[in-house]
Amino acid sequence: MNVPTEKRTRLEQAMEWAVWHFGELAGVVGPLILAMVFTPWFALVTAVVAAGWAVHEVRDHREQTRLKPGERKQLPARPATTTDDTSARETREVTR
Repeated sequence: MNVPTEKRTRLEQAMEWAVWHFGELAGVVGPLILAMVFTPWFALVTAVVAAGWAVHEVRDHREQTRLKPGERKQLPARPATTTDDTSARETREVTR
């Protein structure tokens, strides 16, 4: 898996995650609905998409367990931008 070297914000990473999972769910649920409405043969498409999804998730999990803890995919914590005690306290209160 190629890891992009460009810096992305947490919002961009979360949006990418949501889009991929929406696509995966649509690939499973869409044909399943078609199978219920028209013909059970559409269930085969659901099974193929679900199997592909499962294979991808297993490969990704195995890759993550092989990596050292510092190399694993993680969303970075939001860095503190100020050193003022008042704003730091407010930041901690908001994030709780």
